[in-house]
Amino acid sequence: MPTSAASSPARPDASCPSRRQWLAAALALPALAANSRARAQGGSRPPWQPWTMPGVRQLDLPAAPLPGSSAARQHRVMVYEPEGAVPAGGHPVIYVLDGNLMFPLVAQLVHNRGARSQALRGGSAIVVGLGHAMPAGGAVHDLAARTYDYTPPGEGVGPDARGRAQGGADRFLDFFAGTLQPLLQSELPVDARQQTLLGHSYGGLCTLHALFTRPGMFRHHVAASPSLWWGGGAVLRECRAFIARHGAGGTPLPGSPAMPLSLHLSQGGKELEPRVPGATSDPGREAAALQARALGSTADLPEMLKAVNGLRTRYTVWPGADHGGAMPFACMQAVQIALAAA
Repeated sequence: MPTSAASSPARPDASCPSRRQWLAAALALPALAANSRARAQGGSRPPWQPWTMPGVRQLDLPAAPLPGSSAARQHRVMVYEPEGAVPAGGHPVIYVLDGNLMFPLVAQLVHNRGARSQALRGGSAIVVGLGHAMPAGGAVHDLAARTYDYTPPGEGVGPDARGRAQGGADRFLDFFAGTLQPLLQSELPVDARQQTLLGHSYGGLCTLHALFTRPGMFRHHVAASPSLWWGGGAVLRECRAFIARHGAGGTPLPGSPAMPLSLHLSQGGKELEPRVPGATSDPGREAAALQARALGSTADLPEMLKAVNGLRTRYTVWPGADHGGAMPFACMQAVQIALAAA
């Protein structure tokens, strides 16, 4: 069971699989199935067919070139639309960053609700994955694109230690607000009041940046294992500025008492274990992490944000999960949060 901010720290559960174990198991299953079928058919090759999930389609939209490059690139938008009756106000929407990797899981979780009996089914949601156009069969991330799109701008922000451009989160959110959301609202029955943003790691960093600089763009914010270390705690400084603007006596947040904004933070239990000095080969990242820890941690944010009226904040620890292993739990959490209002 996950633990919340009010609970005592849970001991890591060794039975909880890491992302590496999840991927290894997933990759092994097709090979085992193919071998068993080939043996059953005397070595003949089985008639495999492509599989697609019902209700899913995708669209590539132009993205600005990366700084220092003239190469064209595209945002890949993946959409799941549920079958059946549409609520009077439209469907809630779950936006999933790192969509190439995380969209299939979130879309499948929402789709599975349709298999329940009518009494248990409840509402549904539209799922929108935000990824990048990539060659088929390659990596699940365009690392250069996500590094740029998900990191905040700021004075002195330049390429990272691997030479990848950074600081494009505002341009990405401009695309989101100016192009993507209006397009989806014109094409799909969305409830613009019930929009959830889900991000993990760098995606969690971008999710926090969206809340702290553009409150009201989304109602629910699910930030799993956010990269608070980035920029020496740049997003923590944004948090303090956000509190100064919207804390006691400040500007009220968008929304209403009946529909407040929410922030759901989480980490894997193994992420809270003592760090081993020199465990990373990136000294710059180590230095940034040390600087960020002086400003606060993910677990500190709910207490810091108590001063902001109209924002509900929760922190959860996934026992036994490491940084990557926290991702599937956050996907399940985002679905639960979004569908609570459906």
